[in-house]
This record gives sequence, structure tokens and C-alpha cells, in this order.
Amino acid sequence: METANKVRKNWRAAWILTALFFVSSSLTGCTGLAFLRGSATSEDDRAKREEIRAKLTSSTRPRVLSEIGAPAMLTLARLQNVGLVTQLNGTGGAVEPGSLRERILAAMRRNEVEKPNALLDHASTALVAVKAAVPPGSQKGDLLDLTVTVPPVATASDLAGGWLLETPLMEMRSLEGQVRESFEHMRAEGRIVTYAQITGQETEEAKRTGRILGGGRLEESRNLGIVIETEYADALTMAAVLPAINKRFTYFNGHAYKGVATPRQDSYIEVAIPDKYRRDPYHFINTVLHVGINETAEDRAARLQRLRKEVLEPITTRRACWELEAIGDEAVGVLTEALKSSDPEVRFYAAHSLAYLNQRAAVPVLVSLCRAEPAFRAMCLNGLLVIDHYEAADALEELLHAADPEVRYGALLALREEDAPPAGLDGEMVEGAGRVVEIPSPGPPLVVVSLTKRPEVVFFGAVPTVHIDAFHYVTPQILIAPSELGKLRVSRFQPGEPDRVEVVPADLRSLLIAIAKVGGRYGDWVKFLREANREGYFAEPLAMNPVPTTGRVYNRGKSVGVAHRDTELPASITDPFTGGAASPESIPRPPAASPPGLVPAESLLP
Repeated sequence: METANKVRKNWRAAWILTALFFVSSSLTGCTGLAFLRGSATSEDDRAKREEIRAKLTSSTRPRVLSEIGAPAMLTLARLQNVGLVTQLNGTGGAVEPGSLRERILAAMRRNEVEKPNALLDHASTALVAVKAAVPPGSQKGDLLDLTVTVPPVATASDLAGGWLLETPLMEMRSLEGQVRESFEHMRAEGRIVTYAQITGQETEEAKRTGRILGGGRLEESRNLGIVIETEYADALTMAAVLPAINKRFTYFNGHAYKGVATPRQDSYIEVAIPDKYRRDPYHFINTVLHVGINETAEDRAARLQRLRKEVLEPITTRRACWELEAIGDEAVGVLTEALKSSDPEVRFYAAHSLAYLNQRAAVPVLVSLCRAEPAFRAMCLNGLLVIDHYEAADALEELLHAADPEVRYGALLALREEDAPPAGLDGEMVEGAGRVVEIPSPGPPLVVVSLTKRPEVVFFGAVPTVHIDAFHYVTPQILIAPSELGKLRVSRFQPGEPDRVEVVPADLRSLLIAIAKVGGRYGDWVKFLREANREGYFAEPLAMNPVPTTGRVYNRGKSVGVAHRDTELPASITDPFTGGAASPESIPRPPAASPPGLVPAESLLP
């Protein structure tokens, strides 16, 4: 342990990787490219500009931005590097010669780590590939989950309980046969929970692969973008488009409010995300794309009349709501009328847009659909969060007591995002292992285990009583057994260390705290809770990561997607966590040409 702490201290003190920066890999977008070309310098330029001017002023001109533009930066960005895991209980091992070994050794030498070769091959350490997927619209300071995997060149057998030392993550690409790196975009560090602990699969792959919940801190914001079609790429188009966007949408940059749209090229607009839209960048960029262009008051009135009909049709309601939300306050009446529709899809899209227009009339519809319709649930919770009215806050608190685990935990996550969240939602950090949260509730009792963003166990309602008649091994070193007076005895036996014992009341909260006090980690909590639920040690239902997710497909009256996980465990270790990607039908495809900024790259690590 002393050696590991020394290594960690040295690692934190000086790990600075030399990075080769290439133009298209900045998270914030390229700012060195000219935007306005100024006056035309040739006959061809003048002719093209006059052609664009005619198109923008003709009777057949584009009416909304989506007719001449497409969204960009809506895909996941991949960050990666090799890292060093310490504090393993004899399950680490040697690393074969090769590029990955040399890469990690070079970093260790820069940090002046003593005897780096011996340390790398020690049974308490493991070389791992560290990867992060950065969602669209992620902002500086955001905490993201990490995936860690032991590559084939390393012999470590199990990452359970290991700690990833602070590691910079960056884009990596192959250029002329060599790996090129961007500057670092994330700092990664934290405790590993293996897929074996989560799923119970005792395969080599499951033990050598894991997650670090909220272990990556983003160093740069990742704004969205709009690519203008080539035939309209000109300063004239920008002069028509930018004022329309920035009049409707603003954001606070830390000093003042300013328009969200910033030109980077004649054909590319960088779009900052207002705070209330951060949790739904897909919806935001589609709303921006439906801002009107060169629209007169008469044009607006005619468009509202058309949308009054289209919003009531399930096939056109989503696009109509984007347009109505882009119009703003003038469209509130049309959207409010749509709340009376008998079709749940129409009601949802209307209520969702009304929420972003801060209309409390949306609250009852969002609550009802959140309870009943999994496909809309995540967006309903977002909508309730962004409405600045006590009715919305009260509704979220009421949803803490719903029957569905996903509704309850989703409401808890949403309430934590409020500017002034209710007291008691963060719970207690226990010995650095994880948080224990108690939510008093008249609803049915429930135990929730988090597998994303933060390590926590949440008790809704009464804390379960635990019945263990014989004994149970949490790990080969940690044993739970009955004790006198109906209590439970938690013991840890580790060669070379004094035994550690805790005797506690036979309830699940006390038991988790005792496991942490004798040296257990969050992965041990997860493993024990899964096994205890299987063995019937407590009667209350267990929900593994019941997080509402976007991207579920709604099929005209029937949703497709998991309503909640309850006690169900993933069947495969390849995807044991709920995803967050939007469905293909709800996101226009980005243009083929990559805009400035970080874009997905094929992994160069195993």
C-alpha cells in the first residue's frame, strides 16, 4: 500500500504527455479559419453571390434553417490512452514487450517513478486501456464514465478493487502509419467496478473489463454545430441566419448573455448550448434548425396557421413542435391547444416544447406520460426540471414515490440538477467506497444500485432487514456471519494485516457501511447486493441502474425500450449499462464532411 501511494503521488505530480495537435481535433472547434471573405474578388465570386442573393429573396426561398443546413457534432467523441491500475490484491501481472509497454514506461519515467519495469510487472499493478465516450454537448467539468480493459499484452487476471492512477485521455489517430495525439481533453482516475462484479459472470473477459463511475473530468466543452449547404455557403447566408438564431437563443458565458451562434467558416456555425438544454442537445439543435429565415410578420402568421394543423398529426407533430418552439412565445397558444389531443405522442411533443418555453401548463401532461410511457420518460423528467415553477418541482418530488423504479430514480437524478435541490438527496459517503442515500417514502420500498456517474446505493422507504442464517463470502477476504442478539459480524482476513471486524444491526444500510469499514469497495457492494437479492437475504426489490434514457423508439401507441430493470441483470458483458444515444429516426444524419472540432476516431488501443 505504501508503494502504491508513493507511485500515485509521483504520478499526480508530473504526468505531462507530449501531444501532437492536428487541426481537426479541438473540442471547441477551429477558430483560425476565415469566415467572411469580404468583397468578391472575381467574376465567379460575384456571380455566385448574386445567385445566392436571388435564392434568399425569391418566392421559393428557404423558410427555415433546416432547408439549407444540417447538424454537426452529434456523434460520440472517443478519447483513450493507456493507464496504470494499482492496489490489486495479487491479480496484476507482467506486460509483454511492445508499444503499449513502452508507452506506459515512458510516462512513468517522466514522472520519475523508481524501478518502473519492476513496478509495471508487479502483482499489484496492471496496464489497462482507458476509454471514454464524450456525448454531444458535453461541457468542461462534466464527469463521465470510463471503460478500462486489460489488453492482450498484459497478464493481469482481475481488475476488481483496482485504482486507476490519474491518466490524461486524448484523441488518437493513425497518420502515415504513426499514432498521432491531440492535446488531452480529459483527466481520468478512480476505483474500478468489474463486469464480473456486476453480472456474476466469472469469465476472463468479465474480470479484465470494468467501469469507473464518473471517473473522467472533461477539460474542454464540446459545442454543437450547423453545416450550411455548399450552394448557400456565403456571408450573405450568414447575415440572414445568424441574427435569426441569436435573437431567439442566448446563453450566459460567465459574464453576460450572448447569442448561441458563432460563425467559424462560410459554411459552418458553432452553436453553444444554453444551460436548460444541456441534457438534451439533440432536441436543442433540431429546434435551432427550425428557426425561420428572412421571415416577415405575415410569413410568421401563415406559418403558425399551417403548424396549428400539423402539430395535431402524429406523423408531423415532432417537426411541428420544433418549429413552434423555435418561434417562441407567439407559439404558446398553438402548443397549449395540442395538449388536449387524445394522442399521447402529440401531447408529449407539445408538452416538451412548452416546458422549454417555461409554461407550467405542461406539468400535468409530463407527469402522466413519465409514469406511463418509457419512450418519453427521460425527456419528461428533463421538461419538469427546466420549468421554473413550484408545480414542476413539487411534481418531481411526488415522482420519488412512484411505483416504477425508473421513474423514482430518474426523479431523484433530476432533483439533484435543480439550482437549489431539496436537502438529503446526496446521502453519506462511506469510507470512500460509495454513497448511501435514504429517501423517506410512503411508496413501495426499493433498493437502487447505481452503475453510472456516481457510486451509490439508494433506499426508497424503509431500509431492508437482512437475514443470513449461515455465512456469506463477499470476497475471499470478507466474510459475513450471524452474531449474537440477531446482529451480523463482518470480518476481513488479509495475510500480513490485523483482522478487521465490525458487528452491526442486521439491516442493509448498516451492513454496507460495515463492509466498507473493513476495507470493502463499491464493487464489493454491487456484488454483495446482487448475490443477496438472488439468495433472498432481503425481501425488498432491487433495481440495478434504473436510469431513464433517451433514444427509445415510440411506435404509434406502443413504445420500444426497457421500462425498468428491477432485478434483471445484463445478459452480456458487452453492454451492461443503459445507453444514451438517440434513435436514428430522431436525429438528422450529419454531413459527410467533418466540421471543425473533435469527431469520432477508430480506437487505436485494443
